[in-house]
Amino acid sequence: MFLDIFLVILGLGLVAKGGDLFVDSSIQLGRALRVPRFVIGGTLVSLATTTPELVVSATASSVGDSGIALGNAVGSCICNIGLIVGTVALMGPVTVDRNQFGSRAGWMLAGGVLVIVFTWDRTLSRPLGALLLGLALVYLAWDFLAIRRLKTAGASASGTETDNEPLLRPILIFLAGAGLIIVGSRLLVTSGQSLAAALGIPSAIIGFSVIALGTSLPELVTGVTAARKGVPDLSLGNIIGANVLNLFLIVGLSATIHPLALEAFSQWYAFPWMVVFFGVVVSLIWRNGHVGHLAGRVLIALYLLYLVGFVVLSALGLA
Repeated sequence: MFLDIFLVILGLGLVAKGGDLFVDSSIQLGRALRVPRFVIGGTLVSLATTTPELVVSATASSVGDSGIALGNAVGSCICNIGLIVGTVALMGPVTVDRNQFGSRAGWMLAGGVLVIVFTWDRTLSRPLGALLLGLALVYLAWDFLAIRRLKTAGASASGTETDNEPLLRPILIFLAGAGLIIVGSRLLVTSGQSLAAALGIPSAIIGFSVIALGTSLPELVTGVTAARKGVPDLSLGNIIGANVLNLFLIVGLSATIHPLALEAFSQWYAFPWMVVFFGVVVSLIWRNGHVGHLAGRVLIALYLLYLVGFVVLSALGLA
């Protein structure tokens, strides 16, 4: 247990440093490409920070553990909105362009709806998983084209070619941050699992809470670092992009590797919470254009209530 505690601390340190490198390099890339930080956060940063979820869910699916494979992806979506957006909002208002947010939020909501519909009979077949995976590729292609358009528009507005901007250094820093986050997250997840098992925590809680929280730490560290550096919109772009990838790429890949079988608990407890968090954050930003301090406290309170529900239901034998 002492070794696990040490590895958890080491993992936190690696993830924290990786998050710091992520934010610095993403700001530099956004300036060089003349692309808004929200868009950079929803593409490059979200692709890198969801790597831990991808590795964990794919590994779980390959050994036939549907609970962890799906619970990690859906639980990370809930954690991303409740804990991370809430925490960043407490550090300062998160303001974004409604148009940029709306298109990406549409992808996130569509992903949530499709996962719920596709698993209505408590299974997710390979063909439906492949469909989700295909939609993930469509989303990434759409993202790439959007960046190209913004880059071209930025070059036209400034009268210069963005290709002449120095990109090698921020790309190398970005990759270094990704490496630190991947290694640190792996340490956090494996050591966290061992600690949870030693403490006798049920497996239902591990997938949706412990592992989901562990694999969401890159987003948390990146979000806090971005807020500390005065660029919280990059964090929100990262969260929305990460949720889209969780639902399309990670769930789709997991089901393609091995058909997923859901427990009833996932449907009547976790899925409704996902809908609540998605609805709250989308309505807040669509109405106000930002997530403020009060909204941050509400999101964190809801996330704590979500976790308490796991503990209570587990004690009652319902989880």
